[in-house]
Amino acid sequence: MEDAEAVEAKDAQEENQTESQTPEFKNLTSSLPSTASIQDPSTFEIGQQVVLRPDSQRVPAGIPIDAVLVVQEMYINVYRQHQNIWCVWCSSDAFSGLKSIDSDCLMPLREIVQIAATESVSAMDLENLYIDEKADSSSSHPVVSYEFVEDGQQLAEVLKPLQNCQAIAVDTETTGLDPLKDRIRLVQIAAANQPVIIIDLFKVAKETLDPLCELLQGTPIKVLQNAKFDLKFLQQAGLPIAGKLFDTMIAAQLLDAGVRSHGYNLAELVKVYLGEELSKEQQRSDWSNPSLSSEQLDYAARDAAILLRLREVMKPKLTGVRLVETAKLEFDCLGAIAQMEVNGMLLDLSRWDSLRQQLEQKRDQMAGELRQQFQPALLSAQLDLLGNEVSLNLDSQPQVLEALQQMGVLVENTSKLSLIPLADEHPPVRALLDYRKAAKSVQAFASSLPKHVHPITGRIHPDYQQMGAATGRMSCRNPNLQQIPRDKIFRSCFIPAPGYRLVVADYSQIELRVAAELSGDRRMIEAYQNDEDLHRLTAALIADKPLDQVEKSERQAAKAVNFGLIYAMGAKGLAEYAYNNYGVQMSLKQAETFRKRYFEAYQGIARWHGAIKRRLPREMRTMGDRLRCWKDEPKLTELLNTPVQGTAADITKAALAKLPTALKETGARLIGTVHDEILLEAPEGKAEQAAQILQQVMEQAGQRYLRKVPVKAEVAIALNWAEK
Repeated sequence: MEDAEAVEAKDAQEENQTESQTPEFKNLTSSLPSTASIQDPSTFEIGQQVVLRPDSQRVPAGIPIDAVLVVQEMYINVYRQHQNIWCVWCSSDAFSGLKSIDSDCLMPLREIVQIAATESVSAMDLENLYIDEKADSSSSHPVVSYEFVEDGQQLAEVLKPLQNCQAIAVDTETTGLDPLKDRIRLVQIAAANQPVIIIDLFKVAKETLDPLCELLQGTPIKVLQNAKFDLKFLQQAGLPIAGKLFDTMIAAQLLDAGVRSHGYNLAELVKVYLGEELSKEQQRSDWSNPSLSSEQLDYAARDAAILLRLREVMKPKLTGVRLVETAKLEFDCLGAIAQMEVNGMLLDLSRWDSLRQQLEQKRDQMAGELRQQFQPALLSAQLDLLGNEVSLNLDSQPQVLEALQQMGVLVENTSKLSLIPLADEHPPVRALLDYRKAAKSVQAFASSLPKHVHPITGRIHPDYQQMGAATGRMSCRNPNLQQIPRDKIFRSCFIPAPGYRLVVADYSQIELRVAAELSGDRRMIEAYQNDEDLHRLTAALIADKPLDQVEKSERQAAKAVNFGLIYAMGAKGLAEYAYNNYGVQMSLKQAETFRKRYFEAYQGIARWHGAIKRRLPREMRTMGDRLRCWKDEPKLTELLNTPVQGTAADITKAALAKLPTALKETGARLIGTVHDEILLEAPEGKAEQAAQILQQVMEQAGQRYLRKVPVKAEVAIALNWAEK
């Protein structure tokens, strides 16, 4: 985006341009084609092509006859297969300039105007200069110049000009996808107006890599695609990146704002933002081959060079939708997330195997008891072809539904939502729900988790999706450690390395605190300011009893009510949520009563809900200005959830971004995060110090967003995850 001074300067240049033109140039303007053929670039449509076809007799040797310029917002992208090209900028009433520029550049229009105002231009046949809307939509890629580095002396020389660059693109080619066992073959560095530097780490001696280390930790902004991947490999290779980052994948995800219409790999982003087709044919080629092909090197150079152009297109877009600060937040926590994945978590395999056996026995026992309850309800005539009685398949919904109906349970399906309200009235229903929970524990966690233990480290290294949810909250996969049950029997199996302690901290009721701040609910804000137990307060309000008479089970139910109703859950949804997340069995009638009393008690929350419901906007922002949009009319629960969960995610990410530097002297390392919880592994002698730093950083991150409501992080030093 141009500032006011730049716009004024541009206007002044355009007004005075006729006076600065050479006589030859003035003569050319008289033969300007009609405005139907030439437009002001600010009116170009994205993806429209300006095709320049100069008279070959007037063009210096080596300049191509045809050259295609594709418009991207307020920039002209120059594509061709030689080192120079005629670049044109046109206005509706005067031909403003012609200049030979480097083909790898992405020049803002105002820079081209400045060139035209100060440089003499060559004559050309303006009759052949026009907007060609029928031109082929796929532009051919330029051959990107590069320098291939195979020794340390050469490396030091070629990197010198890059130290003072404002931004450099960094890319890697690796022998595989696992940073713990595979290796980096190439590191590519691209900078404006410079050939791409391709460094062969198989050939350059490790002791001569200091110039590369200095550059990667220096002042230039590092532009990467899916930066986490490269950060992990570079860290393992002893080439850690420091300083400011720009991740084109993260930027694209932010710009989509929850409305995904394309993929986020580099080829897809180049197509969406630059209007080009980027070949990835060499991506899966053999990068361990002692002799790399010219096609592989061309591919490596192009992938790096194109990142700078992507960034220049994305920057004004991020500014235009007020996402610059959110982008900085996301870029700043990339290093922490990469470290978490590389460090991983240690699973006590012996203890886990014992747990698996116990869970399988419990599941089988519950299955037997459940079949006994169901069997009398089944028709005694149900026999197989040999006359043997058919055993009830508890995983068959039709069979289970038939059994329930035979027992007089009036239910149309066996979904959790349908069964939970009936659990108190019908013991077999409760037994069925408990069985399913036990079976899921075995299938989803106990049996599968050991398969993810890395053969080299003996640890689990999950894949955190930084923008996993549309709200900005992270997700986790391979495996999903964020779904490990909170039960102590599961979490006690996660332990620190010998000589270390786990340091675990989580935000106390962070989503409720954010909701209190957003809604301005007086009662909730005062409770937090006075350090009251909000769950106990809510339990007293919905049970209509004094605080000192609230029982533990009532407080547990109030937790479900608090966290569920800030998002305006219905009674059925609340009952299911209470059972799934807190083990609380709540009838439909109870849920309806709790909802009524809750909104009577917290009227600020009710008013906030009402205001959103009346507007039903198609976009929402967090307190950090993160944006989420909807194509279709969103659900009220989504509109309420986004600013709350999204702000909580912003807070956790703000803490993660600060921790690697803050913890450096303690030797503690980040090993995991579960939404509002952060886990460290710290040397025994430094655990107390690490705990203090972790708590301080987390609380400071929270107060960056919340002003009225205090933010509290609770920290513990433990021998296993369950001790938190």
